[in-house]
Amino acid sequence: MNEYGASISETTVHYNLPSDSTLLKWANQLKEGGIDALKSKKKGRLSMEKETKKTSPAKGSQVALLAELEYLRAENAYLKKLNALVQEKEALQRKTKRK
Repeated sequence: MNEYGASISETTVHYNLPSDSTLLKWANQLKEGGIDALKSKKKGRLSMEKETKKTSPAKGSQVALLAELEYLRAENAYLKKLNALVQEKEALQRKTKRK
């Protein structure tokens, strides 16, 4: 339009634009913000950012990790004792069946 001196309506018809207002909006954006203002912008919601993994845990999380470690050790000891009791009970049942 600027290079050839065409009118807004001629340019709209030439480029098969839906309306003159689209071309006017683009012209105003070009005057105000330059060529960067015409670049398309992403629409819609922003994507959720993924949490980056830290290489070393923070002080607060070290306490949480130690508490979790203590809990898991207690759970492991409990399961070992339970397994030993189950095996002992099964061994007693085998002895009573043999007699």
